[in-house]
Parts: sequence; structure tokens; C-alpha cells
Amino acid sequence: MSKALLTGAAGGMVGAVTAVVGVLWGFITYAFLNEINTYLVQLSIYITTLSRVIYFHGGYLWPLPLPYFPSASLFSASSFILSIFLIAAGILVGIGFYGAYKIGGGARSLVGLVFGVIGTAVSALLIITGNLTTGYSMITPFSVAPTMGNYYLSVPTLNFPVIWIGFLVLSVTFLVLGLAGRSVSEVTEKPSASSAAGSLSVTGAVVFIIGVLMGFVAPTFVSTVGTSPPPIWPPLLIIGFGLIFLAFVLWAMVFYSSRNL
Repeated sequence: MSKALLTGAAGGMVGAVTAVVGVLWGFITYAFLNEINTYLVQLSIYITTLSRVIYFHGGYLWPLPLPYFPSASLFSASSFILSIFLIAAGILVGIGFYGAYKIGGGARSLVGLVFGVIGTAVSALLIITGNLTTGYSMITPFSVAPTMGNYYLSVPTLNFPVIWIGFLVLSVTFLVLGLAGRSVSEVTEKPSASSAAGSLSVTGAVVFIIGVLMGFVAPTFVSTVGTSPPPIWPPLLIIGFGLIFLAFVLWAMVFYSSRNL
């Protein structure tokens, strides 16, 4: 099974590159969200100051046209690149876990194979779908008319909730891979490295989950005072990718050192 383990070692290196791409993606995402927030703040101030109901018709809100954001194309391009690397790393590392199964890694190694291949593919497809579909961010102009109260105004952006779901799937995938990595540690040449890789993967998955939850509970939202909190979830994903980078490097070492078993 040296070929499968060597493939897993290659997958570890591809995964490390994937994590680096993920870190860069996190910084790009942070800049992109700041552009969205700045636009929403300006729009909120504009509508509040002029007190004009220009986006309402018959009591219903008409969606605004999609505004131009300089970082949008870079965000989408980096999302596609990240998705491709995720699929490649998932397949290769999954094959590595299959090699671990053949040398006595047990059923959890097969679970690592299945989640490595399917989990990363599903998460990548969701990230791509989020880039190709439209979601909405919210602002609430204060008293847009003398007889009206506060209204929520939806502004079309990319579909971030779908992207968050993609990262939630990815979190579960890394969680399972981490547990699988710890379970096969005793049949590898570097059991301590395998256990460490599993622990790092689980920790990275938990950080991802926290970031996703922050995305859901604190979406892009601008209030009447013209302020918007900085996005919290991209920095958490950056930290998560840093932990996943270390896990992939260790998996590459574990699979490569075990190739002759």
C-alpha cells in the first residue's frame, strides 16, 4: 500500500498549500466585507439624511441593484482556486487514509477516506455556489418618512450564508479527519505526529465552526448611526487555516514515513 500512502503524503503537501490559499482567501474576504460595510454605512447615512423613501413601492421594498465592489472579482477568483485545492487535497489525503486502513488502521480510516473525498467536494461546491448566487445584507435607515418607523433595507451581495454552510461542512470534514488521524496513530511510523495532526485538525475545525456561527449570528448589518462592526468570522477562518496547515504538514510526514509498512 506504499502507493496509497505516498499519495496521502502528496495530499498532505497539497493540503498545506490549500491552507495557505485559505489564509490568503481570509484576508481577501476581510477586505471585501469591509468594502461592503463601507457601502452600507454610506447608503444608510444617505437615506437617513435625505429622508426619502426611494426604494419603497406600495409598502414593499424593491431590492437595490448589485453595487460594484473592487474586491469582488478577487474574492470570487480566490474562492474558486480554494475550492479546487480543497477537492484535490481531500481526494489525495483520503487515499492516504485508505492506505492506513490497509495496514491495520481500522474502520475509522475508511471514514477518513469517505469524508476526505465527499466532505471537501461538497464544501467546495457550496463555496462556489455562494459566489454564483445572490444574498442580502441589511441596513435600517432611521425614520425614512415622518409617518414611518424604522425599516430594513436589503442590499444584494454574494450569498454568504451558503458559503458559511460550505465551511460548516468543511469543519465537520476536518473534525472527522482529525479523529481518524488520532485513531490510526498506532499503526504509523510516527504515532505522535499522527496524534498531533489529528488534534490540530480537530482544533482547526472547532475554530471554523465558531467562525461560521459568528457569520450567522452577526451578519453584515448597518444601523442608523452609520456604523458597522468589523467582520469577525474571516480572522477566525484565517486562524483555522493556520492550524489546518500544520495538520496537513504532519499528515504528509506520517504518510511518507509509513510508506514501507
